[in-house]
Amino acid sequence: MKIRLRRDRKSGLLKITIAPENKALEDFFETEIQNDLALIDYILARLARDTGEEMEITGNAFSLILTETDYIISPLFDADAPAATGPREDFLHILGLWRARLARDGRKS
Repeated sequence: MKIRLRRDRKSGLLKITIAPENKALEDFFETEIQNDLALIDYILARLARDTGEEMEITGNAFSLILTETDYIISPLFDADAPAATGPREDFLHILGLWRARLARDGRKS
């Protein structure tokens, strides 16, 4: 999996491109995570407790479920769109890259 993170100069928003394409994951990060370092830290703290239970977070446009092995992203307002699933490790890898980028950008401000 190839991941490219960049900051859009006009909007100031962080954008992600994933190859092979994973539109649901891209949309989730760009919509729900965006510049929210506190949310990233909250997710990581909850996972660090490792209770073995599923973790669910409902955002503005998506619901995220993290199981021991997978992520499940479901759109909240598009009943026809299927849920996207994938390995939890992939989600956590992107989350770590996103966090590092936000931290780096914050130091430049």
